[in-house]
Amino acid sequence: MEDTEPQSQLPEDHTGHSSRSGTIDPSESVTGVGVVFGIVGAVVGIVATILTADASGVLEWIVCCIIGVLAGGSAGIVIGGLFGAIFGVLRGVTVPTLRNPER
Repeated sequence: MEDTEPQSQLPEDHTGHSSRSGTIDPSESVTGVGVVFGIVGAVVGIVATILTADASGVLEWIVCCIIGVLAGGSAGIVIGGLFGAIFGVLRGVTVPTLRNPER
């Protein structure tokens, strides 16, 4: 049995590269920047805890460092998500709209 459906042909100037190379998905930018800022925030939180905590025992230092990591990491994720959303909106994918919608 022979396939009789017409096949779509590649354009003449097709180079094999994606046409979306200059755009990004906004959700990917939010996730990526949020993760990076979260890691940076966690490191800043643990350093700030070590420098400022007034703990007398090892267990107290561990608890204070865990709280510092969680606080810094969550703050970094929030700020990173904000910057990622701004970056994603400015450079993100635009949804095509109809110019003359039929009603």
